[in-house]
Amino acid sequence: MTERNGTFVLGLGAQKAGSSWLHAQLNRRRDADFGFLKEYHIHDARTLPEAGFSNRRMRSLIKPRTWRRQRFIAQPQRYYDYFSSLLRRPGIKLTGDITPSYSALSIGTLTEIKANFEQRKICLRPVFLMRDPIERIISSQRMKLRKQNQLNHEAEVEALRQLCVEQPEMVKLRSDYGHTLRALTQVFDPSECFIDLYERLFTPASWQRLCDVLTVPYEEPEWEQQVNVSRTNTPIPDEVLAELGAWQAPTLAAVRQTMGHLDLAQLWPLAHRWCEDLS
Repeated sequence: MTERNGTFVLGLGAQKAGSSWLHAQLNRRRDADFGFLKEYHIHDARTLPEAGFSNRRMRSLIKPRTWRRQRFIAQPQRYYDYFSSLLRRPGIKLTGDITPSYSALSIGTLTEIKANFEQRKICLRPVFLMRDPIERIISSQRMKLRKQNQLNHEAEVEALRQLCVEQPEMVKLRSDYGHTLRALTQVFDPSECFIDLYERLFTPASWQRLCDVLTVPYEEPEWEQQVNVSRTNTPIPDEVLAELGAWQAPTLAAVRQTMGHLDLAQLWPLAHRWCEDLS
């Protein structure tokens, strides 16, 4: 067996599905170093500009470290060499890039990423967490309004109505769990991937399975740590939930097809209720 130089976590999202908490727990390990960012936005900036993941937009999001990202984007080999250098540090066995918009990456892009890490004898381990698709959209919109200091009942409901009408391309891509699952199946062996639900993540059994996939020893995470939590008691009208359900029905159907062993009626009650008749 070829000796490996460590493990790289390719975090594919989904957005608002625990990726910030996941990064915090993995990066605090003594054998891990995830570098200078959680979300590097390299592969989306390079390959998904038509969906809004442009280099210009990403540059505005991460100004203090733009120069390093620009070098990675202009010369992708620098990206792979950078993480390879982290894994050469004494005691470091784990690194990664957890960028939720990577969920939209193509089969070709994933194949390219895999090949580059294989050349460096680094284990590539995709991690994809899915959340109840209706809950995910509500939480994402809530976070956006909160950042704009516009979060209130009327604004939240109206924003969700508008989303259902416009169905922005970026939101559709981030919600297309079926695309991500199909792409992972085409490029990776199931044993190389950690695919699970946000609703099952915060348990010792799930965390043990993640550590096994990443080939690192089990270390207890900080279960109670909250990172980028977006909660509210705002009641969402049934008609809006029905519109979200009609929009997200194909997503629920794709997850059922791939992970039919899970009790999604219990784990995703909102999607089960509002998407079930259409999925």
